[in-house]
Amino acid sequence: MPDTENDFEDEDEDGTSSRNSEQPAEEPEPEVGPPLLTPLSEDNKIGGLSAWTVHMSSVLVPRYGVAIVHSNLWPGAHAFGIGRKYENIYVGFGQKYNIETFSPAVPPPAQDEFQCGPGTTEVADPTPEEEEKARAAKEEGGSDAEEEDGDDDQDEEDD
Repeated sequence: MPDTENDFEDEDEDGTSSRNSEQPAEEPEPEVGPPLLTPLSEDNKIGGLSAWTVHMSSVLVPRYGVAIVHSNLWPGAHAFGIGRKYENIYVGFGQKYNIETFSPAVPPPAQDEFQCGPGTTEVADPTPEEEEKARAAKEEGGSDAEEEDGDDDQDEEDD
């Protein structure tokens, strides 16, 4: 019967496990960004490219145009505004822009097709009559082979 007292972890008074207190948990450091209300021009450049792309939705009638801002650091982060109204949206994969884009390894070349030879050529299935003839021929040939094997066995007994 198992020892149930040793099956459970020892807990300290504060409810934490003594096993967990032996090894400190490694938590990722939170990302620190610039202070709030910092001008976009002060954001870090990304490989010579500015962190933001800004344009107007309509250059023909700027009075009714919407200002649109795209993040180059977080592809998918967009902001737009007109007058004192604005909105932000993010539609992306949660991955920062990386100058060295991911390129998977080139797959190996495709294998050649199997070379068909005389032993691997496809043939039509035999009809039931042909199967019976082949089975009968095999039985007749098998009987002759058994008789010959039987003769060999008798010869060995004579020795």
